[in-house]
Amino acid sequence: MAVFLLLLWLWTETPLPAHDAHGRSNAPAEARRLRNPTVASPAVLEAAAQHYRELCANCHGEDGKARTKAAGAMPVRPTDLSNYLMESMKDGEIYWVIANGIEKRMPAFGKKLGEAGAWQLVHHVRMLRLQAREEEKAQLGPYEWQLPPGFPFPVVPPDNLMTQEKVVLGRRLFYDKRLSLNQTQSCGACHEQARAFADKRGRGLGSTGELHPRGPMSLANVAYAPVLTWANPNVRTLEQQALVPMFGDAPIELGMTGKEDLLIRRLKADTTYGKLFPAAFPTEAEPFTVANVTKAIASFERIILSGDSPYDEYRRGDDPNAISAAAKRGEALFFSERLECFHCHGGFNFTGTVNYLGKGFTEIEFHNTGLYNLPGKSSYPQPNVGLYEFTRMEEDTGKFKAPTLRNIALTAPYMHDGSVATLEDAIEHYRVGGRTIKAGPLAGIGFDNPNKSEFVKSFELTAVEKADLLAFLRSLTDRKVIHDPRLSDPFRPAPASSQAPPKPKYVLTGLVVKVYPEDGAVSLYHDEVPGFMKAMQAPYAMEFLVENKSALTALKPGTKITAGVRKRGSDYILEQIRRIP
Repeated sequence: MAVFLLLLWLWTETPLPAHDAHGRSNAPAEARRLRNPTVASPAVLEAAAQHYRELCANCHGEDGKARTKAAGAMPVRPTDLSNYLMESMKDGEIYWVIANGIEKRMPAFGKKLGEAGAWQLVHHVRMLRLQAREEEKAQLGPYEWQLPPGFPFPVVPPDNLMTQEKVVLGRRLFYDKRLSLNQTQSCGACHEQARAFADKRGRGLGSTGELHPRGPMSLANVAYAPVLTWANPNVRTLEQQALVPMFGDAPIELGMTGKEDLLIRRLKADTTYGKLFPAAFPTEAEPFTVANVTKAIASFERIILSGDSPYDEYRRGDDPNAISAAAKRGEALFFSERLECFHCHGGFNFTGTVNYLGKGFTEIEFHNTGLYNLPGKSSYPQPNVGLYEFTRMEEDTGKFKAPTLRNIALTAPYMHDGSVATLEDAIEHYRVGGRTIKAGPLAGIGFDNPNKSEFVKSFELTAVEKADLLAFLRSLTDRKVIHDPRLSDPFRPAPASSQAPPKPKYVLTGLVVKVYPEDGAVSLYHDEVPGFMKAMQAPYAMEFLVENKSALTALKPGTKITAGVRKRGSDYILEQIRRIP
């Protein structure tokens, strides 16, 4: 039925638009569910390459990057088929665009190619992204990334390429209290995994008890941040930033100013570090250096990736019911021009700007949200004057970085100084277009702040709409990142109760047909999973990836299992596997 409907669309006189205002494909739901019926045999791939050369290369280029003369002459440059965003598109969506075209931008090739030819071409389009992905990966080092589906590779400094050994060392250093002078705090003390690597306090508390003016930001997806900290435009790399808490003295965080030699002596005295440092920096005669400490910590922080929330499952099409109807209505509000939230919290990281490998140029944004409006020269209270502290330009007073909204339900209190207690209060702040403080030393009407962002306006919001918006924001919580053992404290394993993974939404019962330990996969005959997937019985088995590869050692053909199952991109994943006697 889906193919029949699709063919009807192909020959309508007015093609449907290819993408909506947010860059998502507008292919009909029927097209998204289509699977490529052609096998990628050498003959099929050669035919696909020939189709591409004849029909696509003139505009998209042989490499898919759309850098051709014809592309440059177009009002809108054709899609870069090598871009990471192509990984988010389903085969059926690509097929639909090939066959149906894009109004005024790309002709429809459905009639010319036929159904088989269009599906063959899908293979070549996929290969363009795979080739680009391998080229990008080669620039980052040998580390095996576990990127969330649809995420690009982050930028990695050429003098600190990623390796598993650096990540292992960095994790231990991140949680090591010996990095503070009095050995009472580590990086992890203010960036708690259970809070998406943010702090429970609105303002940081240093190892000496000094209360900081601002709160520690979440480190989830910090690898994509073009600038670090709330308002310093000069801290651009994680290696730079790691020096601040260790050796900064305004405010004092870990308190190691002038104690570099002491730090190195402490680390050298640990036999575990005696193995980890040489393994992480094998070409250096003296691997124990402050620079290597920061490189290892930065490497660990780059793998704190969050992109597997219920909203991600819903938006990828993995599970249409991953979020509630209220959250879906809240999504529409969030991306509406009425509320304008997405202007400062957009993109895959729900933040102002991001940087990633291959991006054309890096933007840096800071915003005044009308949190304060004091009388006099500075409308924001000292020392939290925002970007002004560095530029000394009055119009920069009160401008701070827009943090990611991923896991926002876990990171209260909010704003740079933690002065907004709840998510409900944060929504109210934006609803009225700035905070009014009626009395006291901070009294003022934030709505009238002269530096306030043009996107912070008042808007009407009913009680139901507010509940819908809250449901959407809570759907951005990624339970995987807060339970991931690769990111946990190696010195103090969390109690079993707090490590308990969430109960899976869908549970599958099946019989093992074959185990592929090298691929981390298993094929099964399985029963129907109501509301999620149909049964698969002999002689046809279905292949699943396994979240924890060590679980495969207990499986063999004929083993009956029950497991949580979820869809991630084009893969089905098993977790919490349990054998049934």
